[in-house]
Amino acid sequence: MIGEFDNKGECIVDDAQNMVILHPDHLISSTVVGDAITCLRRAVLQDRVKATSPPEKSQTYGHILHEVFGEAMKLNDWEIETFQEIIRRLLPSYLESLYEIGVQIADATEHLMSKVSLLKVWAEMFVSAEFVPEAVIRDRKGAFVPTAINKLLEVEEHVWSPMYGLKGNIDATVQAQMHFPADAHPKNLVVPLELKTGKRDKIPDGSDGLDNDMLDEASAWIEMSTTSTPSEQVVESDTDWVQRGATYRREV
Repeated sequence: MIGEFDNKGECIVDDAQNMVILHPDHLISSTVVGDAITCLRRAVLQDRVKATSPPEKSQTYGHILHEVFGEAMKLNDWEIETFQEIIRRLLPSYLESLYEIGVQIADATEHLMSKVSLLKVWAEMFVSAEFVPEAVIRDRKGAFVPTAINKLLEVEEHVWSPMYGLKGNIDATVQAQMHFPADAHPKNLVVPLELKTGKRDKIPDGSDGLDNDMLDEASAWIEMSTTSTPSEQVVESDTDWVQRGATYRREV
């Protein structure tokens, strides 16, 4: 049971406060719980029944872009030449995947290079020791939040939370300076950074928030999409989402 207890040792759990986590020692993927928001059956079936259909190009390119993004984050170098070198070095390890989707290395290189300009523009705005005037993103309520990512802490981090009974992977864990409207001064926060390469309507709503809850110090997460211009979102972690996440996990 997670919540506040009164002086009698009682804790009231309802839809607005506190929560009960069933079998917290059984860690469920945050992606599975996030998928349960739209369809509980799909979330369970996807976890139990492995896909046998041929891989899609978008899926393969998405995996490669995630690794390219991680390498660029490690180097903190966002020049086009650097991306060319990273892609040239990584693609041989994806030969089998490219063969499955019927794509030559030259064609894959061309496609991936068409995406890196968005990564470069995004990094020039948001990866900085200080705030850049254009580096403003929206929170869930539509308010503008100046943001500067000033330090990379980890790439492809595996996070386990025995408290919430969740597990997940985070594309990058970063330190970001953020100035929320309600705060008088900026704050340095540890936040998960997620790269989205799929179509917006196919991106599960919620898994990022659950990953965020597993980072004790995090009070927000940053989402960056390769399918749109740099209009990233910061979504503040709130009690409402924690309650919903616990409910969907229990259903799963």
